[in-house]
Amino acid sequence: MIEVIYKGKDITSYISINKCIHDMYAEGRSDTLFLRLNDTAGLWDKWQPQTGDDIAVNYGNAKTGKMFVFSCSPTNGLYTIKAMSVPPTYREKNSKTWQKVKLTQIGSEIAAKHGLSFKSYGVTDYLYEYILQDNQSDFAFLHNRCILEGCSFVVYDGVLTIYSQTYMESQQASEVFSFSSDTDFEFWERTASCYGSCEIERGAYKGSFTAGNGLAAVLRPNDNISIGSNDEAVRFAKNLLRNANKNAKTGYIRAVVLTGYAPASNINMKNARAATWNGQAFVTQVRNDYGDCTSKIFFRKALEGY
Repeated sequence: MIEVIYKGKDITSYISINKCIHDMYAEGRSDTLFLRLNDTAGLWDKWQPQTGDDIAVNYGNAKTGKMFVFSCSPTNGLYTIKAMSVPPTYREKNSKTWQKVKLTQIGSEIAAKHGLSFKSYGVTDYLYEYILQDNQSDFAFLHNRCILEGCSFVVYDGVLTIYSQTYMESQQASEVFSFSSDTDFEFWERTASCYGSCEIERGAYKGSFTAGNGLAAVLRPNDNISIGSNDEAVRFAKNLLRNANKNAKTGYIRAVVLTGYAPASNINMKNARAATWNGQAFVTQVRNDYGDCTSKIFFRKALEGY
């Protein structure tokens, strides 16, 4: 049964759900909720939901956590609510000078500014002497800093969590997902389009990193990245190369709704039809369609060595 909690109140018995899709992401995007309700009586317009209202959906062990309404759309006999895991303030652009600060400090400050709690997992903190946030939203700015350090962040149930990608990819999956004969899946390999190395040079500082994958293509980022030392340049080169290559082997699984899987965790796959892909993979997105009782799990195979 799908339960809907609106502004702290369980309204399940008052509504009729037409469609309910929850998308969760491990990086680069905020979780979203698409909730379409049967509304022939026009009740939702009378209730006047507002942008920023909190909403949550529960489906057994699967929970959206606290989310924030960002659009409401009445149509003929239907009412559609779209929500995100980040508050509406995520759109605001800011400029700020950050001095003598670490990544987790930046994350903690941004979380507090937007009414969120903060956690981190496996992050190696380095001290930045100076960083300029130049007319960027706080979340876009944090996303770019995370890429440079081989990290990502998620916002779920009012908590902003930064994690090291290699740390989370190294955690052991607790269960094995065995493919049945009717499991829908597709795998992609794009190794040939990956880079073999990355080189960065900014002013007096430069650095490079080679993946050792036998590929000749060189990544030379043209972003205006602030670098404070040669060591920092080498570290950024490594993590930018990881970001460019990490989707070399990806795929998805579609099955009856799976409530035990979440982004930024690992899945252990066992598939007799494509045995070379067996083993552990990192979950990058989960789409739960609670109306159709299906789940689509997207994943990537972890890079080796970086």
